[in-house]
Amino acid sequence: MGTASGRLDALVFMVALLLGVFGFAEIHPAISDLIWSGALEAQTLPELFNLPPWLVGLAVAGMALGLFWISAAVERKFGGSILQ
Repeated sequence: MGTASGRLDALVFMVALLLGVFGFAEIHPAISDLIWSGALEAQTLPELFNLPPWLVGLAVAGMALGLFWISAAVERKFGGSILQ
């Protein structure tokens, strides 16, 4: 939509996206063995930390809330979005 409206940043994004997709498609055969060389077993966070799932969920939710609070404090201090 941004590219259709003539925005330069959207055009740059689309070109970079296509270059990344095609570039990865070209190098994938060369790095395929490396990609699949690790252990293929899945491990969840509760298994990794040997904790009950509810506790890991509570910790993740707490971290998210803490980061939202920190980002709100940064916006208050610097007056608006820091990306502008």
